[in-house]
Amino acid sequence: MENITSLSLKNIYEFVPLYRSVFNAPPWNDGWTEEAVAERLTSFAQSPAFQGMGLSMHGEAIGLVLGWGERWVQSWVFHIKEMCIHERYQQQGFGAKLMRGFEEHLQARGFMSANLQTGESAPARKFYESLGYKQCGYVSLLKKLG
Repeated sequence: MENITSLSLKNIYEFVPLYRSVFNAPPWNDGWTEEAVAERLTSFAQSPAFQGMGLSMHGEAIGLVLGWGERWVQSWVFHIKEMCIHERYQQQGFGAKLMRGFEEHLQARGFMSANLQTGESAPARKFYESLGYKQCGYVSLLKKLG
């Protein structure tokens, strides 16, 4: 049976193996270590406006979505930083269910919108578009330092 729970510093470590598994596999092949993932997720969870949800099945973490809010001119907006579903559970509706539940959670807390970034040709793009996310005209820029 599936269980959706709020993420916090108390339970974020339960989702480290999931994150590693998903983002060390194709198409990302990132090379995350357990220590680096734990540091990353912990740093997110320490943000004052952090919100996150985790999805478990039979005690195993199979999905997560998380990020933080930012005060904007007339209300709060939410930045989804990470979302993933274990490979075994993809294409079965779990990701859509998790995202819809998270959006309801955010709306109930007064957020007016949610935004995220994904690769232009990443498989996740079609998934997010199917949930109503649209390209908004912003450009991501990167500069390597040093």
